[in-house]
Amino acid sequence: MGEIYDAASSYNLTVIGGADPNVGIGGYLTGGGHGPLGSKYGLGVDNVLEMGIVTPQGETIVANSCQNVDFFWAMKGGGGSTFGILINVTLKAYPIPKVSPAFLVFNSSTAEAMENDNANFFSAAAFVHSQLPNLADNGLMGYYSMNPLSSAAGSSQMTFAFLIYVLDQQESTLVTALNPIMEKLLATSGVNSSLVPRPTVDFTAFRGAYLTAATVGDNYLAGNRLWDETAVRNQYDVAKALKAFERGYLEGTFQTGPGVQAVGSNQSSINPAWRQTVIELSKLIRFIVNFDDLMGNNSPATILAAQELVSDLTGILRALAPDTGCYVNEADVHEPDYQKAFWKDHYPALLRFKRQVDPDGVFWCSVCVGGEDWTTDNGGKICKIR
Repeated sequence: MGEIYDAASSYNLTVIGGADPNVGIGGYLTGGGHGPLGSKYGLGVDNVLEMGIVTPQGETIVANSCQNVDFFWAMKGGGGSTFGILINVTLKAYPIPKVSPAFLVFNSSTAEAMENDNANFFSAAAFVHSQLPNLADNGLMGYYSMNPLSSAAGSSQMTFAFLIYVLDQQESTLVTALNPIMEKLLATSGVNSSLVPRPTVDFTAFRGAYLTAATVGDNYLAGNRLWDETAVRNQYDVAKALKAFERGYLEGTFQTGPGVQAVGSNQSSINPAWRQTVIELSKLIRFIVNFDDLMGNNSPATILAAQELVSDLTGILRALAPDTGCYVNEADVHEPDYQKAFWKDHYPALLRFKRQVDPDGVFWCSVCVGGEDWTTDNGGKICKIR
């Protein structure tokens, strides 16, 4: 995405892409694509005008709202490695917006951690989640992380760091919208908080300052859940769910405001729950793999334990929003009933189209559309079972 951002900015324009400049455009769009401008302009798939595709039969086609419309719909969120190879895409472009950012940070005190088991901290974090729909209505968006300040055993001080911003609005709009949260935080015993506005800059400068590239080639076990308004308003259960993450790292992607929710759920094949989502929560556990030893420094038992931990924590997030689902590009590969979790009511149509255009399974993965039609034997061979 970084090269596309740079090319567009030379014309004083930008596109809707991922926060990390190393994100590839193909997987980003076929999975749906959230990004740092999404709350105003929608998901990546909402901004696709046309695609060039190589079909499973090797034919090159053009897909848009007028021709090959089934391909166009399926490739916008139906997952990678499934319907064809994306060889080019035409995207909407927008004037580069101004960004007014701030850092909202709060930590638990030593006494809060040791004597109160961080109860007030997690209650405060739950209150922040309950206010997210109001913030979105006022044009706010951003990303947060929550993690312990120490890796030592026992209760640790916690921190919640929120990069939050508005587009083409005054800094005062941002500060005013955050006033109820700051009042709550300042009144919460055992919690130290701050709100630090930063200078307004254009989006190109904002990307360079705040959206830095992750290391390419890192390996993570991932899991996520889409939380709707019903989930985030449930402060009691949100606090309990967040406490389960007190020994690790939780990320919140708050990029699903009016620009996402105003788009009809049938305009693309992405999980329709995105149109009611307030925030996507994700958990990542890093593990080491190298080319000399495929297990790296991890024993099979360590890998299994990490997989079980991700699945267990994802299950806690799922319990608060059982009917929403996941973002396929950041999901747990062991997600139960992945067809429903990744695509909900769109799955039957996606499966019919997959079987129609790729009956020989030229494109396949175990948790893609049509994954249930094939399996792998003990030797790793892919065998058709339907």
